[in-house]
Amino acid sequence: MSPSASPGSPADAVLHATRRYLRAYSSAALCVGITHRGAHHVQALRGEGPPPAVDALYELGALTQVFTGTLLALLVDRGEAKLDTPLKELIPLPLLPDEAAGRITLEQLATHTSGMPRVPANLRTPQQNPADPYGHFSAELFGAFLRSYHPRHPPPRKYAESVIGLGVLGHALSRRMRLNYGHAVRDLLCTPLRLSDTTAVRLSEEQERRLLPGHSARGGTVPGWTFPALPGAGAIRSTVPDLLRFLDANLGHEEAGLGRALRLAHSPRVKAPGGHAGLGWRVSGRGGKSLVWRSAVTGGYSGFMGFSSEADVGVVVLSDHAGSFLASLLGRMPVEEPGFTLLNGYLR
Repeated sequence: MSPSASPGSPADAVLHATRRYLRAYSSAALCVGITHRGAHHVQALRGEGPPPAVDALYELGALTQVFTGTLLALLVDRGEAKLDTPLKELIPLPLLPDEAAGRITLEQLATHTSGMPRVPANLRTPQQNPADPYGHFSAELFGAFLRSYHPRHPPPRKYAESVIGLGVLGHALSRRMRLNYGHAVRDLLCTPLRLSDTTAVRLSEEQERRLLPGHSARGGTVPGWTFPALPGAGAIRSTVPDLLRFLDANLGHEEAGLGRALRLAHSPRVKAPGGHAGLGWRVSGRGGKSLVWRSAVTGGYSGFMGFSSEADVGVVVLSDHAGSFLASLLGRMPVEEPGFTLLNGYLR
């Protein structure tokens, strides 16, 4: 982070990789982390104005799904579930009455091949706040979705991102563990991996002070997204230092006995655009090496994390800005480019 960092240093690499993003989103508070062979570098940046604290908290959005997939992998590793366990074994009648829906497996939900829609058909109600589109989606609405869901075609289907699918997975895993989702993430993943700032439950007062407010692409402050009935799809908030420790565990460093489950989660399982999908993760090939990654964008935040075991490197990029309307139309995740640029620099 020193201005005298030598050419080719992590600080120089971060400045190079984020230059274009910070020109496009000059007011964004960006935090970037690199873990390479177990050594960490964390850098906070902003195009205009003071940079954020390196331990600032961000909303993770769909990066949450990596933790949900890892919870599934952990239950499989413990023999408490199987990848082909059907939903009907975890969500029985009358909550899930459709026979075809009951045959959807945990693996199909985690790999986005269940055929479930991107969002539930009953998401839009008079109570919905467009600035927090899932905040009103209650347990009652979730139950109504399950009772009325009738797949048009039997699973598995082609890869298609499904918020409701990961929400259903989180709910099913919670039933099997007899723990609510937030406590399961805390007790089974965050505590053993020492992720003290990674949480899907209420933040402490001290953490609330470190949570950056979300912003639109133009810099206007927007509320965070909440997932009261679908926490497994997007409820986690975290920091770059915590996510670097999580990546370290996935790379085989200090994995606290979770190594088999972590490896199972990022093993490629089904075809997806540009590569394959694991359990919550995406897997792509770059320069003959495998990259495991995930990106996300919500109404006020965007994020990326990825790693390569062959290069023993991981990268986290978190921003308090959403993407532009054009980026959304083109299907681009705002911080994917700097994330992949940093990773690729270590694969040469």
